[in-house]
Amino acid sequence: MLSSRRALTVLLCAVAASSLAACGQATQVGAAAVVGNERITVSELQREVREVAEEAPGGGEATGDQSAVQQNILQRLIQHYLLEELAREEGVEVTAAEIDTFVEEQIIAQAPDGDIGPLLAQNSLTERTMRRAVRDQLIAEKLIDELGGNQQLVQLLTEKSEELGVTVSPRYGSWDGIMLDVSSGSISTPAARPAETPTG
Repeated sequence: MLSSRRALTVLLCAVAASSLAACGQATQVGAAAVVGNERITVSELQREVREVAEEAPGGGEATGDQSAVQQNILQRLIQHYLLEELAREEGVEVTAAEIDTFVEEQIIAQAPDGDIGPLLAQNSLTERTMRRAVRDQLIAEKLIDELGGNQQLVQLLTEKSEELGVTVSPRYGSWDGIMLDVSSGSISTPAARPAETPTG
């Protein structure tokens, strides 16, 4: 992730996953996922994937496994809505200055030549989406400090997922409470027939 210390939080990939199944009604047509009342559209997801490819070294060439890029971005978007809701409820605020400091110290500092493109592409980010991801990172860190630990944040995210309801198009996998379980996603299976892929 963007730094070894902060890998615990924003993407939560290194944290033990919850066993909760995705809850709520079936995913809406044209939606990659629905978080409570927030709808993440397939077109929104695909736009971010294209932007990652366009800003990556090579200019427009696909960066690694495109299905993995889609799933990484979708996971981050779902977590974004969950973290924003928790921040609102817990009174956690992140300022533009805090985001600027993080970018300077944790991202730009890792690119001595000043080119942060490869680092962002490695994390399925662009300069446009970087600040949103950094905001989520800082919210997560503040929640960890406030709650007393990483596991407490995991528990709170799991409970918020269950409360709001998180549904994911089977094309991308399923939501297990804190992260995307991609094992069942049809885009992860090269041999999947188009007819098996749900609309959206």
